[in-house]
Amino acid sequence: MSKNNLILGDSPDGEPVGLPIEALRRHAVVLGSSGSGKTVLSKVLVEECVRSRLPVVAVDPQGDLASLALAGDEQMLRKMGVNPRIAEQFFDVVEPVIWTPGATYGRPLSFMPKMTVGNNLRHEDKVRAFGAVGQALAAMVGDNNEATPVAFAMILEYADEFGLACDTIGDLCNFLADPPPALARRLEPIFDDKIRKRAQKAFMVKTLGPNRLLFDLGEPIDPDELFGLRSGNGKTRLSVIYLNTLTSQDDKDLFVALLAGALYQWMLTLDGQHLWGLFYMDEMAPYLPPVKNPPAKQGLMMLLRQARKYGLCCLMATQSPGDLDYKALGQMGTWAFGRIQGERALGKVAPILRAQPDLDTEAILDELPSLPKGRFVLVNPDHFESAAQCQVRWLVTDHKVMTPEEVESVSR
Repeated sequence: MSKNNLILGDSPDGEPVGLPIEALRRHAVVLGSSGSGKTVLSKVLVEECVRSRLPVVAVDPQGDLASLALAGDEQMLRKMGVNPRIAEQFFDVVEPVIWTPGATYGRPLSFMPKMTVGNNLRHEDKVRAFGAVGQALAAMVGDNNEATPVAFAMILEYADEFGLACDTIGDLCNFLADPPPALARRLEPIFDDKIRKRAQKAFMVKTLGPNRLLFDLGEPIDPDELFGLRSGNGKTRLSVIYLNTLTSQDDKDLFVALLAGALYQWMLTLDGQHLWGLFYMDEMAPYLPPVKNPPAKQGLMMLLRQARKYGLCCLMATQSPGDLDYKALGQMGTWAFGRIQGERALGKVAPILRAQPDLDTEAILDELPSLPKGRFVLVNPDHFESAAQCQVRWLVTDHKVMTPEEVESVSR
């Protein structure tokens, strides 16, 4: 077993099952119905990445990822047959941080997007980066008009071109209220005075009153900080972004959109010669649905399509392939199938399996409905000659849903 392998569990004959860490460059998805063990497998992948010194940013929509910051029960680890060396290596290197958007339970994280880009980027990458910010800003005000993110990107590019300050939402509102004549002429064909003023009002509503706490509390989204690349302490950062501090799905949608935009901007600065980090999202269905276009969808799709060449890995988990846009699924290089039941769900799995070489698709489809908890079928044509069965090892961290009060206690 290569030292670069992520040890996921054991095969039916008791041999360790590993996945080369480099396989994550082409992203991975974990699929399985409720109770199949998909979150445990995903968390094992997180533990293994940290143990291999790859930092992780994990988005926690339900509160059960924050417990990655807690050590598991030693008696349970012995009972489950987990090699104690795995736990020792993990806790020797991990630096867990629980981030709490809009709240002070953990380490507060602001909704304020980064609206400038580095001067060291190539021109085409700067254009892409401003486009990503434009998408995030449009999501912030809930504007689905296709011209709006383009107009916001144009404003940011203009400010960058002429050395004008546009670092905050207030700066952007000033441009919307009274743009320089040259900028107004550029915007006029797609973004006239009436639309500009409506956008300005929407930003003011979003950032005043109680809403301002989302922007005033905590640090701006900074991927270098989330991945711990400036810490210099020899540890490997595991950042869990705890979304239960947000009271509405709209706020969660917006935060994920802003995070995706920030990650996209950041990855454009990477050389792609090695892996820089893993971005993991559990329960992806609300953010990458097959038909609707929630605020985060476009940013997440941009990450899935382009992140591999920059060395940013993505891991997604959901209950059924039918939950996710097929274009997102098409970007995945590693598939983990847990127990999947129901004719409709299996019908979504079938074309995925048939597209892979050298698989006995019908045998796998017959097997999926009765897989026991924690048993997965792994598919990766680049690294497995055929589908590999794996009984997932138990976690060295705790596995429970954490309340905001528990997060606050852990974060003190």
